[in-house]
Amino acid sequence: MIKVSLFGKNSDSIRHLLPMFVLQLVDDKPDVIISYGGDGTLLSAERKFPGIPKLPIRDSKVCKKCSFHSTETLLEFLGQRRLNFQDFPKLEAKFESYDILAINDIVIRNSTPMHALRFRVLKNNEPVKPDVFIGDGIVATTPFGSTGYYQSITRQTLNEGFAIAFNNTTLQIEPLKFTFEDEIKMIVVRGPGSLSSDNSSKILFLKEGDEVRIFASTAKARIFMDTLRCNNCVILRDKRLR
Repeated sequence: MIKVSLFGKNSDSIRHLLPMFVLQLVDDKPDVIISYGGDGTLLSAERKFPGIPKLPIRDSKVCKKCSFHSTETLLEFLGQRRLNFQDFPKLEAKFESYDILAINDIVIRNSTPMHALRFRVLKNNEPVKPDVFIGDGIVATTPFGSTGYYQSITRQTLNEGFAIAFNNTTLQIEPLKFTFEDEIKMIVVRGPGSLSSDNSSKILFLKEGDEVRIFASTAKARIFMDTLRCNNCVILRDKRLR
């Protein structure tokens, strides 16, 4: 029997379904976290329970889902061990004594909208041109997160590696790509700025001279992805919103 824990605002609404599919609800040491909600719920679940496999199930109260991804179907597949989880890389940022992990993105930006952020970027300790960037900041992304904020800036997505988008800079700058072996350093020349990750409410503030290191983490997120990237679910959702 697979041990599961539920996560999400409305997750108690599916509690009664678990015994039907030979799933045992536990409070400690689950085999799988069922993230019941949307993308934000999944990010929060990974932050609270890092590394434990996640089954994202869209909340039917806010999402229209195809028959393949009905809640009952997914729970049945989980109970029958018919789901294949994928490992997704995370980004890590170090600032002073803080160590931050992200499955989606790490964002450094101006913390006051009337002032642009001035900053330098180094890749493997080699300066990236121009010498000083002026704009709203940067968005460092994983392939998983590249369909979000990063795509809205660059109109691009990633299939591998990592990248940084330069957010609303005075010069149009192509995204900076980097690999698992690379390290990016961002130095604040003039702030104030802020550092955040994924949908976490925890925000760190940066001042002139502060440095943030960004690199690939050794930690991974394990997720069954089809439920979040199903074209049929998206089509049905879009029709419902019209």
